[in-house]
Amino acid sequence: MTNTANTFQEWTDDIEKARVACGAYGMSVAVVHKGKIVYAQGFGKRNDTSPFTPETVSQIGSMTKAFTAVAVGELVAEGKAKWDVPVSEYLPEFQLKDPHLTAEINFVDLLAHRTGLPRRDLDWLRRSSSRIELIKLLKHVDPEAPLRTEFIYNNFMYSVAGEAASRIAGTSYEELVLSKVLRPLDMKDSGFSLTEMVTIHPNHALPYTSKSFEDAQEGKIVRAPLDPISQSQAPAGDIYSNVIDMAKWCKAIMHEGKLDDKQVLHKETVNKVTTAWNLMSRSSDDPDFSLTAYGLGWEIQHYKGHQTWRHAGGTFGYRSDMVLFPKEDLAVVILTNHVHNGLVDVIANYVADRILNLPITKDWLTDVAVMGTKAAYNNIGSEDPAFTEFFFPPQVKDKPASRPLKDFAGEYTEPFSPELTLSLETTNQEDGDSKDDSLAFKLTTWEGTLEHYHYDSFRLRVRDGIVMTNMLLNFIAGDDGLIYQCRVLRLDGSFVYTKKISTDTSALAKE
Repeated sequence: MTNTANTFQEWTDDIEKARVACGAYGMSVAVVHKGKIVYAQGFGKRNDTSPFTPETVSQIGSMTKAFTAVAVGELVAEGKAKWDVPVSEYLPEFQLKDPHLTAEINFVDLLAHRTGLPRRDLDWLRRSSSRIELIKLLKHVDPEAPLRTEFIYNNFMYSVAGEAASRIAGTSYEELVLSKVLRPLDMKDSGFSLTEMVTIHPNHALPYTSKSFEDAQEGKIVRAPLDPISQSQAPAGDIYSNVIDMAKWCKAIMHEGKLDDKQVLHKETVNKVTTAWNLMSRSSDDPDFSLTAYGLGWEIQHYKGHQTWRHAGGTFGYRSDMVLFPKEDLAVVILTNHVHNGLVDVIANYVADRILNLPITKDWLTDVAVMGTKAAYNNIGSEDPAFTEFFFPPQVKDKPASRPLKDFAGEYTEPFSPELTLSLETTNQEDGDSKDDSLAFKLTTWEGTLEHYHYDSFRLRVRDGIVMTNMLLNFIAGDDGLIYQCRVLRLDGSFVYTKKISTDTSALAKE
């Protein structure tokens, strides 16, 4: 590729056209090649009036995981920790149901998503419990697979790793990453917490969303609420940054810890985290991609025969992606403030095709980006077939519940999950003579109405435009005929709620 102004203007025109077609509100892109930032451009807006620039800070979501892994690696390189020592030796509060599992799990297991423990994201989102309080509850969680046998993405294991690393360092997790990674790399505009980001950085991006793909294309885009992730999950996704700072990070990773010829991170740390530790998939339906494995905070893949290290990120209202081609010394970073966005996932492919002179196999910015965006919006309002076809039992039509809805009302608890409250709601019909009963649910900040599935099973769906989950509640009666348990079937983990015996269901009924 010839680095000419015309070439970069073509990139800008193509990306801007795709941004409008996908209804994305604002974004920034930086490209690093052969040790230099060769392209940095902002698109759209960061708030209601101001442009999104390369200097605009935004949440990077799960790209934080790579920083957590490197911080652990720096402690190992300094002789303060070991990769293969059980984490419970550093963090005694980390205890699981199976003591043998507790005695085996190490930092590599946590960071490579190979503990076998279920994901269960909804159980920590929007909870005020501290990181250590939630870690102590892990002894109640059943594993889904044996240790080191499967890839099960688990945000909370990064919280365990971050807490253990901070215990070793004798400081907070945030200060550990700041001192070991962000400050040494001179990432002056990067830090932790959405609240801090919007408070101390004037040039920050606010989150936006739309109800549908059609609304987004028509410019019907509205501010999403500022919704910080739980502080307990900071090691999994709480860093904010801009593409200029992230370019420094990418250069250091591709150059084995060096930034501008200075060894800033230990070489052995970078090599460790970019080594494949867990197989994600053996093949891909797309011939442009092949074998995907997980390192420590990095997905390791091949794009058209070229190895890549990548990770995407997503929090409430923000999306991000970074893709590194280490042998070609090429990296692409994208930050955006519109969560339902298929464009962020394909810009690196578009850039790589042009810089590396690869065969053009797809129109990434038009066809693929638009299809990806449509799919993201479709998942908001429609049920995920994966649940109904593979995780839910086949629905039996015209099979009503065995008892009145009021019998299901009550408060349900489970050691690791937030309390689930069900209450009877009675509403008058339009004719004024008849009434309609339904079961309302409250789960942390989410509220809604259960949908009857069949028999004594109900579907609970959370669709707030950003968080999406779909679960089946199967109610069980005891020997006395009263409902006492609720079995939850959920994609990220199944468990059992127990109804509080002392609950007065009549007090929960609302006329």
